[in-house]
Amino acid sequence: MSVGTVPRISPKSVDPTVKNFHWGDMVKGLFEAYDRGAETVVLTDGNGNITEGPGFNLFASIDGRLVTPASGVLLGITRMTVIELAESLNVRVEVGTLTEQELRSADEVFVSSTAGGVMPISRLDGKPIGDGSPGPLTQRLRQMYWDAHDDDKYVTWIDYG
Repeated sequence: MSVGTVPRISPKSVDPTVKNFHWGDMVKGLFEAYDRGAETVVLTDGNGNITEGPGFNLFASIDGRLVTPASGVLLGITRMTVIELAESLNVRVEVGTLTEQELRSADEVFVSSTAGGVMPISRLDGKPIGDGSPGPLTQRLRQMYWDAHDDDKYVTWIDYG
């Protein structure tokens, strides 16, 4: 993953809390990331605060707390589920500001998306995050996310018969 220099389009222009097809900033950021040898990108708000990446929300474990950006992001159901799962582990979750500097010094980083669930990020701009392996919180939340697919609290069963 790479932190892009292309800023996320302002929420004053396109509301990121609603799925939309405006991805010009994400596509430009992805090309920049590919040029740097990264597989994906996360964008800032132009003021050094992390927002989101193409199709995913970002979480950083910093000194025992889990931080995810509050603005410039889609308020997705997978993000909400991950927050609930972390809180069930008594992890302090902060939905607020995540600076680029905080992201770079995080103990663990992962992204969430409906299709991928909880996906660890082991490198940021070519440098390892933590020891370069998925961290214990990330691994636990990843397993809990997939286990939740069999939990009636998170599933609406449909009878197609």
